[in-house]
Amino acid sequence: PVSPIHQQHRATTKQQMAPPAPQTTLLIGGSNGTSTLCAILGDKSNPANANHVLRVATRSGHKYLDDNQAAPRVWRCTEKKHISDVVAADFLPTRLITHVGAPDSVFVYGGDQQEDEKKKGDDDEPLNPLERAISGVHAPDNGGSADIIILACPVSAHFALLRRIAKAMYNLDRRGLLGRSPARPPIFIGSLYAAGGLDWMSRIAFLKERPVDFNGTWKRSLGLFGLKAFPYLTKSLKAGEVSLHGRFPQLQVAVSPSNAGSRSRVKMLLDRVLQNNETGKKLEFLGLSSNEVLGGDGTCDEELQVMKEKDYTTASSAVAAANAYGGAKSAMIIAAQTHKQIKNAKEGSVSASAAAAAAPPIIMTNSSSAATSNGHSSTKNRLPPKPAIDTLVTQSLADQADPFSSLAFLSCTLNSTNQILHPCILVALFRDEANPERNEQDGTISWNPTKELTPLPRFYADGAAKIEAGQLITAIAGGEMYFVIDALERLLSPRGYDPISALHGGEPVGRKFMNILGNSPHDMGSRSGLTNLALKTEFAKLYGSENVKEAADGDDSGGEDTNGNRAGLINREKMLAWCMSTGLSRNSRLNAVLSPCIVDESSRQVDGTIQIKPNTQTRFFTDDTQHGLCISLGLAELLGFDLERYMPQTLYVVRRLQKWMKKEFVLPQEKVTAGSKIVSDAKDVWETSAPQAFGVKTVQELKRFLQLDVFSETHGLNAEGVLRKSGLMARL
Repeated sequence: PVSPIHQQHRATTKQQMAPPAPQTTLLIGGSNGTSTLCAILGDKSNPANANHVLRVATRSGHKYLDDNQAAPRVWRCTEKKHISDVVAADFLPTRLITHVGAPDSVFVYGGDQQEDEKKKGDDDEPLNPLERAISGVHAPDNGGSADIIILACPVSAHFALLRRIAKAMYNLDRRGLLGRSPARPPIFIGSLYAAGGLDWMSRIAFLKERPVDFNGTWKRSLGLFGLKAFPYLTKSLKAGEVSLHGRFPQLQVAVSPSNAGSRSRVKMLLDRVLQNNETGKKLEFLGLSSNEVLGGDGTCDEELQVMKEKDYTTASSAVAAANAYGGAKSAMIIAAQTHKQIKNAKEGSVSASAAAAAAPPIIMTNSSSAATSNGHSSTKNRLPPKPAIDTLVTQSLADQADPFSSLAFLSCTLNSTNQILHPCILVALFRDEANPERNEQDGTISWNPTKELTPLPRFYADGAAKIEAGQLITAIAGGEMYFVIDALERLLSPRGYDPISALHGGEPVGRKFMNILGNSPHDMGSRSGLTNLALKTEFAKLYGSENVKEAADGDDSGGEDTNGNRAGLINREKMLAWCMSTGLSRNSRLNAVLSPCIVDESSRQVDGTIQIKPNTQTRFFTDDTQHGLCISLGLAELLGFDLERYMPQTLYVVRRLQKWMKKEFVLPQEKVTAGSKIVSDAKDVWETSAPQAFGVKTVQELKRFLQLDVFSETHGLNAEGVLRKSGLMARL
């Protein structure tokens, strides 16, 4: 008999000898990430890239086509390999690796919507470039339809591109050009950086573009994914050349729909795109099904274990085994919970607070099972619905609780570091105490390139070095954001799960440090009393204020237990601010990044001093203000927080930046009156990703919004009507 060790060796050798499975990857966007992947994945000398067709769809034809605008441009990527991506520093051993490659084909689409609007259902119309890139029809490669579509672009471009993709997908689906066979795996659409509410934007884009004759079911299934952090620190200053300064240490992804099949498929596709087999990195899944360290129930780890223990001949059989395992476990859990709740209901021992605790969050329930008398779901005498046996044996309980992975995508949105760091550094860097009036209007400051030895201020080395930057980052990222995360998680997640707060802070080292100091979201929510305030507010809306006392877990004092956002709430706040400022300003991978500036050449003086102001058209503004801090403020308002009182630093930063941008994402202080809503009443809120831009202004509306299918396959929900009446939809 052959020993298990030899069996494993034979299997490994066979896997190494077998060529990789065919895969077609479509990159949309002309970012530095696209350039990096063109060089790495387009390197045909690398055996790992065999059978991998790489396409690029972009408006930047001059960048991704050669100088003759005829063939795909060849890209050279110089990668700096650190001894560790967790602690990357130039004084540690590093080496340089060169990747040279090109995409198999490039599709240049127009800068407006005219090419999409000309189609009104005529099957004889030729496909536009994006449709050809997705379907593979008349493509100059043999890749067929795309297996994975990746948005490699700034967050502010997500919505516009998702609308383009939605139009293309609906047309291709109607014409049967995506593949009609139900056995074909889903096409996955997603982003290398899922901040800013990627799943929210997908819901809106596919709802807006949905044709009236769409029957509600895609002929070929679709899936959505998004990475929590952009995987590369990369920069291209010249067409054909790109520098890769490092890779993000953790690769964590949200996937919808939430099931073993989707996770298995996404893992296979992204492992290849991100070169995980070569770098040794591991893809981790977020949400309720994630491993316990990431706040889930461990379903994902159990799936991998089941697949490893058996020698499955196909991926589908491995997925079926993992599903059956998770389904059987779920059946036992549901049976036990159902028996307990039925017993309590019959004995009449269910109090108001117990009923509220036992009732599943709206995110777990079907809209058809919710009794809606006053716009809210009734939980009176609710018993768990009888689960269908086929559901129990094919899907884990965690996947049933959040079928669209809304909590996983929320984790990406609320734990994105750039959306906090960049605005705070901008406010600190562009401050001129000598000329406060002009500085207040557009951020103008003086700069002497000769004296400072750089043509413009270095964004991190000069901006983050200012102590105000560290103070603002600490107050917002370690305080005000945590109030929102903890309260929202308590209202949306099943009891005992923390898929959002488990990833607080973005970085693993900083997260551990904050936990040791007692500054986790749970700690901050508890010390401030704001989580309890949000729970009481929502409970009063649902059940009436007279029942709040009973549900307050023994709080008989009747007094106000909310301390709010007060001085000293964050443990070791001054030390944390210094560490943040020092760490960012001395990061060797970031110190060469210049600030986004506009130079007033007419102001140049004899000694070389010039007047500069921030360029508000760059992603430091368009990504991180509207699609970062504005989301936090919108969610805080939705939770019932007094923004002036509990979110003062976040509000201050957004108000200062929006003045420079000539926008009104939140109400200026002088416009705030009694009863006004700082986010909801702002005239430009529809340009943000705050929930109010989608017509979502209460917790219950948010829960119903998260029930919508991310690709518009769910019809007839009240949330869809609310969304169609929102300010954002009205302006599309």
